[in-house]
Amino acid sequence: MKRLSKYKVFIAFFVASCTFASPVKDEAVVDVIQDTQGYYKYTFKSKNITREEERSHDGLVKGYYSFVDDSGKRQTIHYTSGDNGFSAEGSSIPVDLPEVAEARKQHEVISAKIRSLLPALKSDYLVDEVPEVPLTKDEFLHAVSEALHPSLNVGVPDTPEVAAAKGEFFKSFEKSLV
Repeated sequence: MKRLSKYKVFIAFFVASCTFASPVKDEAVVDVIQDTQGYYKYTFKSKNITREEERSHDGLVKGYYSFVDDSGKRQTIHYTSGDNGFSAEGSSIPVDLPEVAEARKQHEVISAKIRSLLPALKSDYLVDEVPEVPLTKDEFLHAVSEALHPSLNVGVPDTPEVAAAKGEFFKSFEKSLV
């Protein structure tokens, strides 16, 4: 019988250890239940990721997902979606980024300026509200331009010539529709 060299034994041991030491796969379990009226429930579970979502017959979707972050901590996000839009909550979702907080502050300042220039509005809603004292489009644009940037002068009233030209245009346009 021949003796095996140390080199051949090492290679055989190395090949065998590589074969048996292959990485363990992250197996997942998936479950789906649904009916013909729009209801479903979806579940996905694995070692590092979990997701569960359920849609009711009225269209409301509720669910959560979780994952293991880079630091090894499990993060979970719960969410809903329906008539009131989408909302998500979780410890890994920032509440307010500095840029968002600054933009919100600027928006509130501009909105307050516009409201102060338009005291005739019934409420804070500038869209689809009927002011107590009707404003023309030019008056509204002028007030908004004053609030945003006083030197813009967006709401310039039409000159008599421009008003006459617009009148002629709309008359001819209406005739073309008939």
